[in-house]
Amino acid sequence: MIDGAASGSAEPAGLGPPSDFKALLPVAIATGLSIVALGIVIPLLPFMVIANGGDNFQAAAIFSVFSAFAFLGAPIWGRLSDRVGRRPVMILAAAATIAAYFWLMTADALWELFASRAFAGFMAGWLAASQAFAADVTRPEDRAKAMGMLGAAFGVGFTIGPAIGAITVGGAGPDGGPPNFALPLSIAVGCAALTLVVAAIFIREPKKHAVDDPDAMRLSVSAILQRPRLAALFAPYFLVSLVFTAVEGTFAVWGEQTLGLGPREVGYFLAFAGICNALVQGGLVGRAVAKFGEVRTAFVGAAALSLGSAWLGFAESPGGVVVPIALVAIAMGLHNPAMQGMMSILAPTAWRGGVMGAAHSTASMARIIGPAAGGLALEHIGIASQFFIGAVMLLPALYLITRFQGVERAATAKADGETGR
Repeated sequence: MIDGAASGSAEPAGLGPPSDFKALLPVAIATGLSIVALGIVIPLLPFMVIANGGDNFQAAAIFSVFSAFAFLGAPIWGRLSDRVGRRPVMILAAAATIAAYFWLMTADALWELFASRAFAGFMAGWLAASQAFAADVTRPEDRAKAMGMLGAAFGVGFTIGPAIGAITVGGAGPDGGPPNFALPLSIAVGCAALTLVVAAIFIREPKKHAVDDPDAMRLSVSAILQRPRLAALFAPYFLVSLVFTAVEGTFAVWGEQTLGLGPREVGYFLAFAGICNALVQGGLVGRAVAKFGEVRTAFVGAAALSLGSAWLGFAESPGGVVVPIALVAIAMGLHNPAMQGMMSILAPTAWRGGVMGAAHSTASMARIIGPAAGGLALEHIGIASQFFIGAVMLLPALYLITRFQGVERAATAKADGETGR
């Protein structure tokens, strides 16, 4: 069992300045706007690939391309935010996102779809910087609540975005006519522009980002892996992200081939999932962590994802999708903030941006493998095989999470640089 308090990094619970959720509010709003744009785009991508001559595997792999380049870029943005500040990185990421969506909107060839998503992935520094910002302005005991606040912005964004996409894309069902991708994509560009405006005008740089440890800029995944307690968190985080992204990346193709769902129906289902996720991350996850701790909350989230994934594979009608898709959304709303809260507690103060960047890279690695592997399983094993395989793959993650039973949100640290030793 991995137990006991972590030594060395974050400030002890209850000490230091009070958590500043007011400073976090514009970051959450800008994050929500950014995710509205992403929520508009995600349900469209598989159908855009097919419309441009791609096959089922490519329709899932479009998500892997974005994540492959996000994997390369995330540690850079996390460390850069430790050095130059969270706000400049968020502004740069928002500006790059505008360009990426405009390129996607004007793309008229399959390679351009993939290239625009590759560019968007590499420039996706917002998440690591915003999570580090949340850690900067909150106490350790409020960290999961802060991550949940950002998660709620994700949930709201993934509710509004897919709904906007569903309403504006047209092409309802297999006989609803061709979809109109240009209109929803132009709205996505507009939402990305609003993100930039909010970031530039309302976000103020937190005071904690300055790096006191000159080695923090050289923080790498390998350095984190040398610290056992901190490193051990990344394995279940990876497995959960892997299974979720396989479900997410193949849902549209599976839904179209088994249930006759078009981009509009997929958008509505994702909007429903966004509502479930927002409700969880907007309040339930904070209460769950306060009552049960990060470990139990993360465990319940992973268990719900395993159940939801398996259940989804048995769905035989659109109505049969409702409960399992809700379970999948609830699972991520519980698991991710709890795991991110533990990571931020175990990380040295000067490493927070780098650790969050490494966590984002871990999720990005899962996003590289998950959609592509799910697409291969769908194509060569069975149309719903990826759902059942994913449910089984989460069993090791559940075991690994239980090993952290003694590492809770009240873990204290004694000196920078000794975390996880």
